[in-house]
Amino acid sequence: MDFFSYYLRCEKEECENKKWSIETEFTLKLVSHNGKSLMKSGKYTFEKADGFGWFIFISWNDLESDYVVNDSIVVEAHVKIIKINDSPCIDSQCIENESQKIFLLNHTVENVSSIREGGYYFTKTEKRFNIPWRLKIERRNGFFGLYIWCDKEQSNRRDWTIDMEQDLRLVSLNGQSLSLKGTCTFKEARGSGWEQFLRWDDMEKKYMVNDSIIIEARVKIIKMTGCEEDSTFSLLLFSLSQYF
Repeated sequence: MDFFSYYLRCEKEECENKKWSIETEFTLKLVSHNGKSLMKSGKYTFEKADGFGWFIFISWNDLESDYVVNDSIVVEAHVKIIKINDSPCIDSQCIENESQKIFLLNHTVENVSSIREGGYYFTKTEKRFNIPWRLKIERRNGFFGLYIWCDKEQSNRRDWTIDMEQDLRLVSLNGQSLSLKGTCTFKEARGSGWEQFLRWDDMEKKYMVNDSIIIEARVKIIKMTGCEEDSTFSLLLFSLSQYF
């Protein structure tokens, strides 16, 4: 006898020396166009890219006689994530690559529902290639906005510019992601991104898990001018002062 097998599969990427687990409760459902349905529920903790379900969900003959309409079936998976243990899956070579000036900013935003219309949230500032950066999200006119923010101060001694390519990402803890790419030139402290990255309610439905989301910026700096570390000049002044 032939059987219809049905599985829920997690395709989260695996990283060397990085462990993660996702504890789930789920129901797999087979639905006929006439309203008839068959469901089975279970619990499983995913610790690698893997599938879990039932090899014998229903006999193939019963599937064809009771659920196939116009050579089609409807399958559903209802999943509740109980607990996630994870750290960002980042190759250390991608955090800051000096030869190509490539870097990654990654942050988990919690209590997303506390951001009201017109409000915003900044991540902590992190230095990449001696330049301070942070990420910003905002809620405005029903949209979710996402930006990368350059916090380099203006200099009285020289102008500076940073030409770069940016890939801003919204990532769900269940692995779903949305990415928008663009180019930008910074000449002052400001942000670059999208005011209407997606609708706020779509963000809540598709990307928010346990009131949390993950935001990322993947950046490739094409050219930097006038961005030499100011501490070099300060150190020179300090050294010269020893002679007076």
